[in-house]
Amino acid sequence: MSFMRLINILAVCLLIGSAVWVYQLKYQATWQTVEIERLNRQILREKSAINVLEAEWAHLTRPDRIQTLAERHLDLKVGDSRQRIALADIPMRPARVDSIADTIASLGALQAPIADEPASSGGVDLIGRTIESMGLAMPSADERVDRTMREFGIERGGAQ
Repeated sequence: MSFMRLINILAVCLLIGSAVWVYQLKYQATWQTVEIERLNRQILREKSAINVLEAEWAHLTRPDRIQTLAERHLDLKVGDSRQRIALADIPMRPARVDSIADTIASLGALQAPIADEPASSGGVDLIGRTIESMGLAMPSADERVDRTMREFGIERGGAQ
């Protein structure tokens, strides 16, 4: 009889535990439903606020309103042809100052002075020469025409 009593007590405990679990599950579902409704109301409020802001923006950016405000608050005048200058009359930009290099040089950390511009290669394209020496250069248009004509058995001066 004690074995049956133990099984009955265990069954009652499982029943109570299941009831508590189902109650918590129901409570969480109810809470989530309330939360979803709250978020949906908040989304509707935000959409309404966005619509109001878009209407205000459309009102504020009307060209006639901006023109009126510009005439009232800005002292704009029509451009005169005497106000125009030639491109050559515009002053050049000042030389670029490398303050970090100047600071390092003043500390004596540099052995050689920093050059303002890279040294000239005398009009020779060093990168192009390097590519050609590696055999990676594209052939010129004349070389491509000559190669194609040779492939078809045609001489450059005339037909074969």
